[in-house]
Amino acid sequence: MLEDLKVGVIGLGMGKRHSRAYHEIPGVRLVAVCDVDAERADRVARDLGTETATTDWQELCDLGLDLVSVCSPDHLHHRMAKAAMEGGAHVLCEKPMTTTREDAEDLVRTAERTGRKLAVGNVNRFVPQIRAVHDLVAKGRLGELFMVEANYIHDMRNVYVRTPWRIDPDIPQNPWIAGASHAMDLVRWLGGDIDEIMLYDNHVAGTPAELPDHAISMLRFASGCLGRVWLNKGLRRWPEHIVQLGAYGSEGTALTDTEGMHVTAWLDPEIGGQMGPIVIPFQPTIGHPVVEELTAFVGNILDDTAPLVDGRAGAATIAALCVGLDSAASGKPEKVRPIE
Repeated sequence: MLEDLKVGVIGLGMGKRHSRAYHEIPGVRLVAVCDVDAERADRVARDLGTETATTDWQELCDLGLDLVSVCSPDHLHHRMAKAAMEGGAHVLCEKPMTTTREDAEDLVRTAERTGRKLAVGNVNRFVPQIRAVHDLVAKGRLGELFMVEANYIHDMRNVYVRTPWRIDPDIPQNPWIAGASHAMDLVRWLGGDIDEIMLYDNHVAGTPAELPDHAISMLRFASGCLGRVWLNKGLRRWPEHIVQLGAYGSEGTALTDTEGMHVTAWLDPEIGGQMGPIVIPFQPTIGHPVVEELTAFVGNILDDTAPLVDGRAGAATIAALCVGLDSAASGKPEKVRPIE
């Protein structure tokens, strides 16, 4: 009988969800949690019956764990994920994978050198209706794609209050890298490798973000398909958060979002007399499907299979996002180099 995988979590903001999810998944044992807030680490450890609570992330990486979730602020992902893999653990790194292309490529090389699996927490791929749009594309139901688009819209005002590290004037979170990592991953999942990107950005008046928090990009994929990613972290809306996805092909169209539990699709144009789309409903879910995401990664480790969002996929998304920033600075389209 196989022993349970020994798991640790670094960062107990989003990592609190990871900790609770691991507590529900058969075949794993949460043995360590880490946070800069000692009281929070102790509380989570106590609530979940975890053996170790620490404020020292390197201590956690040195425990000989099988799996580590890295859920710290974005700029810390690289060093923590690298240390965890070098300590012998497989790693689920929250999105964005890193904040630079160089760091993302370094994590890919580290995973290959250590033989550890590296997954990136682009959790929207596990949302049922989003996955359904991908499956329609993959099965050819939409024909040849000519356009894909994704929007990440999130009124961040309340989030900034709960997580002030995002607006730290010394190391502010980059809204484009952080938020658009969701949308860019989804269009890449549907459209493949991105060849070129043009980005325009600005700042929404009245938000506390130091950097531009509104951006729109046009993409050209290697296939010839076009794309669009819209990031808005200052829009006034309730509920505060939505991800929208659209795929347009020669034989059909499919649209969905994280608010309505359905896909709206126009399919099978050869069937005459149609007056509107079909609506494919899905069972309601609550919040991010973190349990499904982590269950899948545990299965990848046990079965020695590739994660749905592996290190190379995560790095390709970071590369496209970083080239977007280059485009905003230069005022012209910029090429995206393949991951090395």
